Amino acid sequence: MSSPPTEPHPPQVLLRSGHTSYEFVQWLGPARHGELILVRRRYGAAFGGYAVIKRPSPAGSEEARRRLVEEARVTSQLSHPNILTVHPLKGTDDAPLLLLEHVPKHRLEAVLAASERAQQPLSEAFACHVVAEVAEALHHAHALTDEHGRALGIVHRDVTPHNILISEHGAVKLLEFGVAWSRLAGRLGSEGSEWQGSLAYAAPELAQGLALEARADQFSLGIVLLQLLTGRHLFEGAEAFDARQRQALPPDATQRQCAQELLGRIRNYSGADREAATRAVPEALRATVHRALAPDPGDRFLSCAHLASALREHLRVTGQHFGRQEALAELVTLHYVALRVESGEDPDDALQDRLLPEQTQQGSRPPASQRAARPRSLPRRR
Repeated sequence: MSSPPTEPHPPQVLLRSGHTSYEFVQWLGPARHGELILVRRRYGAAFGGYAVIKRPSPAGSEEARRRLVEEARVTSQLSHPNILTVHPLKGTDDAPLLLLEHVPKHRLEAVLAASERAQQPLSEAFACHVVAEVAEALHHAHALTDEHGRALGIVHRDVTPHNILISEHGAVKLLEFGVAWSRLAGRLGSEGSEWQGSLAYAAPELAQGLALEARADQFSLGIVLLQLLTGRHLFEGAEAFDARQRQALPPDATQRQCAQELLGRIRNYSGADREAATRAVPEALRATVHRALAPDPGDRFLSCAHLASALREHLRVTGQHFGRQEALAELVTLHYVALRVESGEDPDDALQDRLLPEQTQQGSRPPASQRAARPRSLPRRR
């Protein structure tokens, strides 16, 4: 006799808020001061889409819980199309919870990795567009004031390719304000031995222990711009250190030594280091990259809004129309070529196959927007 069919397990409800319930779907991994869980939202019996809950990890410290509360206080102030939407919620036993917008996406670090696998760099237009979008998001955070008009002084402190998303619709999103500094009343201090944010993307003034201000984020974003344009980090090898740092494992002696060496390189960063790192940057963009990566904050753009304006003006002057549609087209091509190269094909042949037949028929050139999205030849890494 066949056994009777088993009843499916009822969904695990992690949270209820009024008529809305949030059902467990998948654990997404650790995050700063907590963990991420994909949930299914229901309004009564109706499906209401997906969201992500950020909550304290079971083994998290009391300080991590308090920093999650502070993250909720900071993110509740933010409202910008290029910043991931976050809503603070009250969980069971008063545990802090953040409800994050679910964005089916590519992390920018994965895009950079695909570019390296495909042996095809990202286009100049893609780099300018993505960084301009993030710069405008940062300017929104930097310029925020409280209800009395007093500047909140928010500094993100963790601007990295890992914390920049490109959605399935081509939208660029900045996330992770978990280590942001602000002047919010009652904020947690960040002094002490534990480094806040990503050391690999820290501005020299942060490494030197000087006062925090918005142009520190501009420097971090300048490193991201350099990576998108050249495939290389400002401090060679620092991106590998950053990936290890995010694993949230207790640092061993080797990692502590690497951190001290990197910290020394950042503290001693000079104009000569900038010149050496930016030789592969297209000449028309070199002055912009140099200014964002100036060792002295006073020599950088006045704000991230000015950096965004400079990048968009470059696209306008060079006739490179670039937006969400072009960004998606470039990502599709990049991942296609990466898969073909991984299977042993020549990258140029794979790229030509992707562009045929409509873009190469009868020797015709693609329109300007498509030419802008087409990757250039890859500069060799040292």
